[in-house]
Amino acid sequence: MRDALERETSATFEAIRAGTWAGPKTLDAREQGQLYRAAIIAAEENDVGDEWSADFGPLANTLWAAEATAEALQSDHEREAFAAGLQGKEPVGAHLEAYLRGSDYATKTLAERRGNIGRFAKWAAAQRPALTLDLIDRKKAGRYVSDVIDPMHPQTQKKHFAGLRGYWSWLASRGHITLPPAVLTGSGWPWDGQQAPKTGKRAERSDKEKERSFEDDEVKALLNPLALPEFNADHAAQIREVLRFSLLSGMRLGEVVKMWAGDVREGSEGAGLVFDIQEGKTDAAPRPVPVHPGLLEMVRKRLKDAKGKDKAGEVWLFHELQNLRDAGDTFGKRFNRYRKALGVDDKREGKRRSLVNFHSARRWFATAADRAGQSDGVIKDSIGHVPDKENVTRRSYIRRSSGAQMRACVEAVRLPKGC
Repeated sequence: MRDALERETSATFEAIRAGTWAGPKTLDAREQGQLYRAAIIAAEENDVGDEWSADFGPLANTLWAAEATAEALQSDHEREAFAAGLQGKEPVGAHLEAYLRGSDYATKTLAERRGNIGRFAKWAAAQRPALTLDLIDRKKAGRYVSDVIDPMHPQTQKKHFAGLRGYWSWLASRGHITLPPAVLTGSGWPWDGQQAPKTGKRAERSDKEKERSFEDDEVKALLNPLALPEFNADHAAQIREVLRFSLLSGMRLGEVVKMWAGDVREGSEGAGLVFDIQEGKTDAAPRPVPVHPGLLEMVRKRLKDAKGKDKAGEVWLFHELQNLRDAGDTFGKRFNRYRKALGVDDKREGKRRSLVNFHSARRWFATAADRAGQSDGVIKDSIGHVPDKENVTRRSYIRRSSGAQMRACVEAVRLPKGC
Protein backbone atom coordinates (compact mmCIF):
# COMPACT_ATOMS: atom_id res chain seq x y z
CA MET A 1 0.00 0.00 0.00
CA ARG A 2 3.02 2.29 0.40
CA ASP A 3 3.08 3.78 -3.11
CA ALA A 4 -0.63 4.58 -3.12
CA LEU A 5 -0.43 6.17 0.34
CA GLU A 6 2.62 8.20 -0.68
CA ARG A 7 0.80 9.60 -3.70
CA GLU A 8 -2.26 10.44 -1.60
CA THR A 9 -0.17 12.11 1.11
CA SER A 10 1.86 14.12 -1.40
CA ALA A 11 -1.33 15.37 -3.05
CA THR A 12 -2.70 16.39 0.34
CA PHE A 13 0.40 18.45 1.20
CA GLU A 14 0.35 20.12 -2.21
CA ALA A 15 -3.30 21.13 -1.63
CA ILE A 16 -2.42 22.47 1.84
CA ARG A 17 0.39 24.59 0.41
CA ALA A 18 -1.92 25.88 -2.32
CA GLY A 19 -4.64 26.72 0.20
CA THR A 20 -7.18 24.45 -1.51
CA TRP A 21 -7.33 21.58 0.98
CA ALA A 22 -10.84 20.87 2.26
CA GLY A 23 -9.86 18.04 4.58
CA PRO A 24 -11.33 19.35 7.84
CA LYS A 25 -14.79 19.41 6.26
CA THR A 26 -14.65 15.62 5.97
CA LEU A 27 -13.28 15.05 9.46
CA ASP A 28 -15.48 14.47 12.48
CA ALA A 29 -15.33 16.83 15.46
CA ARG A 30 -12.75 14.80 17.40
CA GLU A 31 -10.46 14.52 14.37
CA GLN A 32 -10.68 18.29 13.80
CA GLY A 33 -9.68 18.83 17.43
CA GLN A 34 -6.71 16.48 16.97
CA LEU A 35 -5.68 18.39 13.84
CA TYR A 36 -5.75 21.73 15.68
CA ARG A 37 -3.85 20.19 18.59
CA ALA A 38 -1.02 19.20 16.20
CA ALA A 39 -1.06 22.68 14.66
CA ILE A 40 -0.92 24.39 18.07
CA ILE A 41 2.01 22.22 19.18
CA ALA A 42 3.88 23.04 15.95
CA ALA A 43 3.14 26.76 16.36
CA GLU A 44 4.37 26.70 19.99
CA GLU A 45 7.62 25.05 18.90
CA ASN A 46 8.20 27.75 16.27
CA ASP A 47 7.05 30.72 18.39
CA VAL A 48 9.92 33.19 18.96
CA GLY A 49 8.21 34.61 22.04
CA ASP A 50 8.12 38.32 21.10
CA GLU A 51 5.10 40.60 21.55
CA TRP A 52 4.06 40.52 17.88
CA SER A 53 4.11 36.72 17.80
CA ALA A 54 2.05 36.51 20.99
CA ASP A 55 -0.71 38.77 19.62
CA PHE A 56 -0.72 38.16 15.87
CA GLY A 57 1.62 35.26 15.05
CA PRO A 58 0.94 31.65 14.00
CA LEU A 59 0.15 30.46 17.53
CA ALA A 60 -2.45 33.16 18.17
CA ASN A 61 -4.00 32.64 14.76
CA THR A 62 -4.24 28.89 15.30
CA LEU A 63 -5.84 29.36 18.74
CA TRP A 64 -8.39 31.80 17.28
CA ALA A 65 -9.16 29.38 14.44
CA ALA A 66 -9.65 26.51 16.89
CA GLU A 67 -12.03 28.60 19.01
CA ALA A 68 -14.03 29.65 15.94
CA THR A 69 -14.27 26.05 14.72
CA ALA A 70 -15.55 24.87 18.11
CA GLU A 71 -18.21 27.62 18.21
CA ALA A 72 -19.40 26.68 14.71
CA LEU A 73 -20.11 23.07 15.67
CA GLN A 74 -23.79 22.17 15.76
CA SER A 75 -24.19 20.31 19.07
CA ASP A 76 -22.82 20.01 22.58
CA HIS A 77 -21.77 16.44 21.77
CA GLU A 78 -19.65 17.63 18.82
CA ARG A 79 -18.11 20.43 20.90
CA GLU A 80 -17.30 17.87 23.62
CA ALA A 81 -15.64 15.59 21.04
CA PHE A 82 -13.70 18.54 19.57
CA ALA A 83 -12.43 19.52 23.03
CA ALA A 84 -11.36 15.92 23.69
CA GLY A 85 -9.35 15.86 20.46
CA LEU A 86 -7.84 19.27 21.24
CA GLN A 87 -6.77 18.04 24.69
CA GLY A 88 -5.22 14.85 23.31
CA LYS A 89 -7.95 12.57 24.64
CA GLU A 90 -8.20 9.55 22.34
CA PRO A 91 -10.96 6.93 22.02
CA VAL A 92 -10.09 3.52 23.42
CA GLY A 93 -10.02 1.99 19.94
CA ALA A 94 -7.98 4.78 18.32
CA HIS A 95 -4.92 2.57 17.79
CA LEU A 96 -6.59 -0.83 17.52
CA GLU A 97 -5.97 -1.35 13.81
CA ALA A 98 -2.34 -0.24 14.11
CA TYR A 99 -1.88 -2.77 16.92
CA LEU A 100 -3.44 -5.58 14.88
CA ARG A 101 -1.45 -4.71 11.75
CA GLY A 102 1.78 -5.16 13.67
CA SER A 103 0.77 -8.56 15.05
CA ASP A 104 1.30 -12.00 13.59
CA TYR A 105 -1.91 -13.55 14.88
CA ALA A 106 -3.74 -16.23 12.90
CA THR A 107 -6.87 -15.04 11.09
CA LYS A 108 -9.24 -16.43 13.71
CA THR A 109 -7.28 -14.92 16.61
CA LEU A 110 -7.08 -11.60 14.77
CA ALA A 111 -10.87 -11.51 14.44
CA GLU A 112 -11.30 -12.43 18.13
CA ARG A 113 -8.91 -9.68 19.26
CA ARG A 114 -10.63 -7.09 17.06
CA GLY A 115 -14.03 -8.11 18.39
CA ASN A 116 -13.09 -8.31 22.07
CA ILE A 117 -11.13 -5.05 22.20
CA GLY A 118 -13.74 -3.36 20.02
CA ARG A 119 -16.44 -4.42 22.47
CA PHE A 120 -14.65 -2.64 25.29
CA ALA A 121 -14.10 0.42 23.07
CA LYS A 122 -17.86 0.64 22.42
CA TRP A 123 -18.62 0.23 26.12
CA ALA A 124 -16.17 3.03 27.00
CA ALA A 125 -17.63 5.36 24.35
CA ALA A 126 -21.15 4.72 25.66
CA GLN A 127 -20.35 5.86 29.21
CA ARG A 128 -21.30 9.40 30.24
CA PRO A 129 -18.99 11.14 30.11
CA ALA A 130 -17.28 8.96 27.50
CA LEU A 131 -14.14 7.20 28.73
CA THR A 132 -11.05 7.95 26.67
CA LEU A 133 -7.69 6.16 26.85
CA ASP A 134 -6.27 8.56 29.42
CA LEU A 135 -9.20 7.85 31.79
CA ILE A 136 -8.93 4.04 31.82
CA ASP A 137 -7.50 3.04 35.18
CA ARG A 138 -7.84 -0.12 37.25
CA LYS A 139 -11.17 0.97 38.71
CA LYS A 140 -12.72 1.68 35.28
CA ALA A 141 -11.38 -1.62 33.97
CA GLY A 142 -12.85 -3.38 36.99
CA ARG A 143 -16.24 -1.84 36.29
CA TYR A 144 -16.17 -3.23 32.75
CA VAL A 145 -15.16 -6.64 34.07
CA SER A 146 -18.11 -6.62 36.49
CA ASP A 147 -20.58 -5.39 33.86
CA VAL A 148 -19.50 -7.45 30.87
CA ILE A 149 -16.82 -10.09 31.46
CA ASP A 150 -17.79 -11.71 34.76
CA PRO A 151 -20.98 -13.33 33.38
CA MET A 152 -19.01 -14.98 30.54
CA HIS A 153 -17.75 -18.56 30.40
CA PRO A 154 -14.20 -18.81 31.89
CA GLN A 155 -12.69 -19.72 28.51
CA THR A 156 -14.34 -16.71 26.88
CA GLN A 157 -13.10 -14.54 29.74
CA LYS A 158 -9.52 -15.69 29.08
CA LYS A 159 -9.77 -14.63 25.44
CA HIS A 160 -11.11 -11.19 26.39
CA PHE A 161 -8.39 -10.61 28.98
CA ALA A 162 -5.66 -11.82 26.60
CA GLY A 163 -6.78 -9.31 23.98
CA LEU A 164 -7.08 -6.38 26.38
CA ARG A 165 -3.76 -7.10 28.10
CA GLY A 166 -1.98 -7.38 24.75
CA TYR A 167 -3.45 -4.11 23.50
CA TRP A 168 -2.59 -2.21 26.68
CA SER A 169 0.97 -3.55 26.70
CA TRP A 170 1.37 -2.37 23.08
CA LEU A 171 -0.14 1.05 23.88
CA ALA A 172 2.38 1.52 26.70
CA SER A 173 5.31 0.40 24.53
CA ARG A 174 4.37 2.95 21.85
CA GLY A 175 3.88 5.80 24.30
CA HIS A 176 0.12 6.16 23.83
CA ILE A 177 -0.53 5.66 27.54
CA THR A 178 1.58 6.25 30.63
CA LEU A 179 1.82 3.45 33.16
CA PRO A 180 1.73 4.16 36.93
CA PRO A 181 5.24 4.28 38.47
CA ALA A 182 4.90 0.89 40.18
CA VAL A 183 3.78 -0.95 37.05
CA LEU A 184 6.36 -2.82 35.00
CA THR A 185 6.70 -2.12 31.30
CA GLY A 186 5.22 -4.95 29.26
CA SER A 187 2.49 -5.77 31.74
CA GLY A 188 -1.17 -5.86 30.84
CA TRP A 189 -2.16 -3.23 33.41
CA PRO A 190 -4.97 -2.44 34.26
CA TRP A 191 -6.27 -5.90 33.29
CA ASP A 192 -3.80 -8.05 35.22
CA GLY A 193 -5.42 -10.08 37.98
CA GLN A 194 -8.95 -8.99 37.06
CA GLN A 195 -10.33 -12.46 36.29
CA ALA A 196 -12.19 -13.74 39.33
CA PRO A 197 -11.48 -17.43 40.08
CA LYS A 198 -14.54 -19.67 39.94
CA THR A 199 -14.57 -21.33 43.35
CA GLY A 200 -17.06 -22.85 45.73
CA LYS A 201 -19.04 -24.63 43.04
CA ARG A 202 -19.61 -28.35 43.14
CA ALA A 203 -18.20 -29.99 40.03
CA GLU A 204 -21.10 -31.20 37.95
CA ARG A 205 -20.82 -34.27 35.77
CA SER A 206 -21.09 -32.13 32.62
CA ASP A 207 -18.07 -30.08 33.72
CA LYS A 208 -15.90 -33.16 33.24
CA GLU A 209 -17.04 -33.74 29.67
CA LYS A 210 -14.48 -32.70 27.05
CA GLU A 211 -14.85 -32.09 23.35
CA ARG A 212 -14.44 -35.42 21.61
CA SER A 213 -13.86 -37.13 18.27
CA PHE A 214 -16.70 -38.18 16.03
CA GLU A 215 -18.12 -41.66 16.47
CA ASP A 216 -18.12 -43.83 13.35
CA ASP A 217 -21.90 -43.56 13.06
CA GLU A 218 -21.60 -39.76 13.11
CA VAL A 219 -18.96 -39.89 10.36
CA LYS A 220 -21.32 -42.01 8.26
CA ALA A 221 -24.17 -39.56 8.80
CA LEU A 222 -22.01 -36.59 7.81
CA LEU A 223 -20.53 -38.19 4.69
CA ASN A 224 -23.71 -39.99 3.55
CA PRO A 225 -26.49 -37.59 4.56
CA LEU A 226 -30.18 -38.04 4.07
CA ALA A 227 -31.95 -35.39 1.98
CA LEU A 228 -31.45 -31.84 3.23
CA PRO A 229 -33.94 -29.86 1.11
CA GLU A 230 -33.45 -26.62 3.05
CA PHE A 231 -29.64 -26.73 2.92
CA ASN A 232 -27.64 -25.26 0.02
CA ALA A 233 -26.66 -28.29 -2.11
CA ASP A 234 -23.33 -26.77 -3.25
CA HIS A 235 -22.37 -25.95 0.32
CA ALA A 236 -23.32 -29.47 1.47
CA ALA A 237 -21.15 -31.10 -1.22
CA GLN A 238 -18.26 -28.80 -0.37
CA ILE A 239 -18.61 -29.58 3.34
CA ARG A 240 -18.45 -33.33 2.71
CA GLU A 241 -15.31 -32.90 0.62
CA VAL A 242 -13.49 -30.71 3.15
CA LEU A 243 -14.55 -33.05 5.96
CA ARG A 244 -13.16 -36.07 4.08
CA PHE A 245 -9.85 -34.22 3.66
CA SER A 246 -9.60 -33.69 7.42
CA LEU A 247 -10.74 -37.21 8.37
CA LEU A 248 -8.06 -38.76 6.16
CA SER A 249 -5.22 -36.36 6.98
CA GLY A 250 -5.78 -34.96 10.48
CA MET A 251 -5.42 -31.43 9.10
CA ARG A 252 -7.04 -28.47 10.83
CA LEU A 253 -9.94 -26.67 9.17
CA GLY A 254 -7.81 -23.66 8.19
CA GLU A 255 -5.09 -25.93 6.80
CA VAL A 256 -7.59 -27.63 4.48
CA VAL A 257 -9.63 -24.71 3.18
CA LYS A 258 -6.63 -22.41 2.64
CA MET A 259 -4.39 -25.00 0.98
CA TRP A 260 -2.68 -23.65 -2.16
CA ALA A 261 -2.48 -25.72 -5.32
CA GLY A 262 1.28 -25.19 -5.13
CA ASP A 263 1.36 -26.84 -1.70
CA VAL A 264 0.64 -30.25 -3.24
CA ARG A 265 3.99 -31.71 -4.26
CA GLU A 266 6.24 -34.73 -4.06
CA GLY A 267 7.66 -35.26 -0.59
CA SER A 268 10.93 -36.77 0.55
CA GLU A 269 11.99 -39.84 2.54
CA GLY A 270 9.31 -42.02 0.99
CA ALA A 271 6.42 -39.64 1.74
CA GLY A 272 5.11 -39.65 -1.85
CA LEU A 273 2.61 -36.92 -2.75
CA VAL A 274 2.11 -34.56 0.20
CA PHE A 275 0.22 -31.50 1.37
CA ASP A 276 3.16 -29.25 2.23
CA ILE A 277 1.83 -27.10 5.09
CA GLN A 278 4.05 -24.02 5.41
CA GLU A 279 2.60 -22.30 8.48
CA GLY A 280 0.02 -22.84 11.18
CA LYS A 281 -1.20 -22.56 14.72
CA THR A 282 1.92 -23.91 16.47
CA ASP A 283 5.64 -24.32 15.77
CA ALA A 284 4.94 -27.95 14.90
CA ALA A 285 2.19 -27.09 12.38
CA PRO A 286 4.48 -26.67 9.31
CA ARG A 287 4.87 -30.24 8.04
CA PRO A 288 4.37 -32.48 5.01
CA VAL A 289 1.15 -34.53 5.26
CA PRO A 290 1.06 -37.54 2.89
CA VAL A 291 -1.99 -37.54 0.63
CA HIS A 292 -4.22 -40.47 1.58
CA PRO A 293 -5.10 -42.80 -1.33
CA GLY A 294 -8.75 -42.03 -0.62
CA LEU A 295 -8.12 -38.37 -1.47
CA LEU A 296 -6.05 -38.75 -4.64
CA GLU A 297 -8.92 -38.46 -7.11
CA MET A 298 -10.37 -35.39 -5.39
CA VAL A 299 -6.94 -33.76 -5.20
CA ARG A 300 -6.29 -34.31 -8.91
CA LYS A 301 -9.64 -32.69 -9.75
CA ARG A 302 -8.96 -29.81 -7.40
CA LEU A 303 -5.60 -29.14 -9.09
CA LYS A 304 -7.47 -28.24 -12.31
CA ASP A 305 -9.57 -25.13 -12.92
CA ALA A 306 -12.97 -25.05 -14.60
CA LYS A 307 -11.31 -25.13 -18.05
CA GLY A 308 -9.15 -28.14 -17.19
CA LYS A 309 -5.93 -26.15 -16.86
CA ASP A 310 -3.51 -26.53 -13.96
CA LYS A 311 -4.15 -24.07 -11.17
CA ALA A 312 -1.49 -21.45 -10.41
CA GLY A 313 0.63 -21.91 -7.30
CA GLU A 314 -1.26 -19.60 -4.92
CA VAL A 315 -4.78 -20.51 -6.05
CA TRP A 316 -6.56 -22.41 -3.30
CA LEU A 317 -7.56 -26.01 -3.86
CA PHE A 318 -10.99 -24.91 -2.63
CA HIS A 319 -10.93 -21.85 -4.89
CA GLU A 320 -14.62 -21.13 -4.30
CA LEU A 321 -13.73 -20.07 -0.74
CA GLN A 322 -10.76 -17.86 -1.65
CA ASN A 323 -12.64 -14.57 -1.96
CA LEU A 324 -14.55 -14.88 1.32
CA ARG A 325 -13.60 -12.34 3.99
CA ASP A 326 -12.80 -15.06 6.55
CA ALA A 327 -12.99 -18.42 4.82
CA GLY A 328 -12.29 -20.53 7.91
CA ASP A 329 -14.93 -18.81 10.04
CA THR A 330 -17.53 -18.82 7.26
CA PHE A 331 -16.98 -22.49 6.49
CA GLY A 332 -17.02 -23.39 10.19
CA LYS A 333 -20.45 -21.80 10.61
CA ARG A 334 -21.76 -23.61 7.54
CA PHE A 335 -20.46 -26.90 8.89
CA ASN A 336 -22.12 -26.38 12.26
CA ARG A 337 -25.46 -25.74 10.58
CA TYR A 338 -24.93 -28.83 8.42
CA ARG A 339 -24.12 -31.23 11.26
CA LYS A 340 -26.99 -29.92 13.40
CA ALA A 341 -29.38 -30.41 10.48
CA LEU A 342 -28.25 -34.05 10.43
CA GLY A 343 -28.66 -34.45 14.17
CA VAL A 344 -24.91 -34.75 14.81
CA ASP A 345 -24.68 -32.78 18.03
CA ASP A 346 -23.65 -33.27 21.65
CA LYS A 347 -24.72 -30.23 23.65
CA ARG A 348 -24.44 -30.63 27.43
CA GLU A 349 -25.93 -28.48 30.16
CA GLY A 350 -23.35 -26.00 31.40
CA LYS A 351 -21.31 -26.22 28.19
CA ARG A 352 -21.34 -23.29 25.79
CA ARG A 353 -20.31 -25.43 22.80
CA SER A 354 -21.23 -28.82 21.48
CA LEU A 355 -18.76 -31.57 22.34
CA VAL A 356 -18.50 -32.28 18.60
CA ASN A 357 -17.42 -29.76 15.96
CA PHE A 358 -15.19 -29.73 12.89
CA HIS A 359 -12.13 -30.35 15.08
CA SER A 360 -13.72 -33.71 15.96
CA ALA A 361 -12.60 -34.91 12.50
CA ARG A 362 -8.98 -34.27 13.48
CA ARG A 363 -9.56 -36.11 16.74
CA TRP A 364 -11.16 -38.98 14.80
CA PHE A 365 -8.06 -39.27 12.59
CA ALA A 366 -5.72 -39.43 15.62
CA THR A 367 -7.96 -42.01 17.31
CA ALA A 368 -8.17 -44.15 14.15
CA ALA A 369 -4.38 -44.03 13.71
CA ASP A 370 -3.89 -45.06 17.33
CA ARG A 371 -6.37 -47.95 16.96
CA ALA A 372 -4.42 -49.04 13.88
CA GLY A 373 -1.27 -49.42 15.98
CA GLN A 374 0.59 -46.25 14.99
CA SER A 375 3.01 -44.81 17.55
CA ASP A 376 2.14 -41.71 19.54
CA GLY A 377 5.17 -39.81 18.21
CA VAL A 378 4.39 -40.44 14.55
CA ILE A 379 0.73 -39.46 15.05
CA LYS A 380 1.79 -36.19 16.67
CA ASP A 381 4.19 -35.44 13.82
CA SER A 382 1.47 -36.22 11.28
CA ILE A 383 -1.11 -33.89 12.81
CA GLY A 384 1.38 -31.17 13.81
CA HIS A 385 1.31 -31.44 17.60
CA VAL A 386 4.18 -30.29 19.79
CA PRO A 387 5.78 -33.22 21.69
CA ASP A 388 5.06 -33.41 25.42
CA LYS A 389 7.41 -31.39 27.61
CA GLU A 390 7.95 -34.46 29.78
CA ASN A 391 9.23 -36.45 26.80
CA VAL A 392 12.65 -34.77 26.62
CA THR A 393 14.06 -37.34 24.20
CA ARG A 394 11.27 -36.89 21.66
CA ARG A 395 11.20 -33.13 22.10
CA SER A 396 14.91 -32.40 21.97
CA TYR A 397 16.77 -35.30 20.35
CA ILE A 398 14.60 -37.14 17.83
CA ARG A 399 13.97 -35.56 14.46
CA ARG A 400 10.48 -35.52 13.02
CA SER A 401 9.25 -38.88 11.77
CA SER A 402 10.35 -39.84 8.26
CA GLY A 403 8.13 -39.42 5.24
CA ALA A 404 7.65 -43.18 5.05
CA GLN A 405 6.58 -43.36 8.71
CA MET A 406 4.06 -40.55 8.25
CA ARG A 407 2.70 -42.13 5.06
CA ALA A 408 2.23 -45.43 6.89
CA CYS A 409 0.38 -43.55 9.64
CA VAL A 410 -1.95 -41.80 7.19
CA GLU A 411 -2.64 -44.92 5.14
CA ALA A 412 -3.44 -46.91 8.29
CA VAL A 413 -6.57 -44.78 8.73
CA ARG A 414 -9.71 -46.15 7.11
CA LEU A 415 -13.12 -44.53 6.92
CA PRO A 416 -16.06 -46.53 8.31
CA LYS A 417 -17.57 -49.00 5.86
CA GLY A 418 -20.04 -47.38 3.51
CA CYS A 419 -18.20 -44.03 3.39
